[in-house]
Amino acid sequence: MNTGFLIALVIVSILIIWITIWVTNKAYGRKPDVIDPIQSTENNDPLNKEPDRS
Repeated sequence: MNTGFLIALVIVSILIIWITIWVTNKAYGRKPDVIDPIQSTENNDPLNKEPDRS
């Protein structure tokens, strides 16, 4: 293997690693969508003021 091939291999490897890090940071950096919380059906919810009907 000659020197030019090794240099090209190193540059391509660095490019792949850089693109992977960039895409990951872009994905984690975006604002997540707001998801409505699911209402609890159990009576142990402190915000649930409804009396127990058992």
